[in-house]
Amino acid sequence: MFISKMNFQQFVGRLVKDPALKTTTSGKLVMSFPFAYNTITKTDDSGSTANYLDVEAWENLADYNAVRLKKGMEVVVLGNLTQRRWKDAEGKTRSNYKLIARAITVSDLKRRPEPEVVKEAA
Repeated sequence: MFISKMNFQQFVGRLVKDPALKTTTSGKLVMSFPFAYNTITKTDDSGSTANYLDVEAWENLADYNAVRLKKGMEVVVLGNLTQRRWKDAEGKTRSNYKLIARAITVSDLKRRPEPEVVKEAA
């Protein structure tokens, strides 16, 4: 997969569901989860609009975060935004966006997982 050095996006939001960890047919780990973030708008009374984005993480990043992240946690995700296009059964062009994560940080300090402690052999 081509990774552009100029296409780094940073989003702060919450996990909508617990992450799903899968193994591809080629043996690579992939973790995915839906992610909600707000944007500021002047058009409504609340001043913000919820947006949703699918996030995908691969290999070590997926393995490390799959057991730590839980639904509702606030996280910062840095990654590459990609668009997928296809034609549906009726011939209409459809598209969706996905964020390929390069770094994930839990910013919800109350729900941040405890760091792993390495015990020394006695």
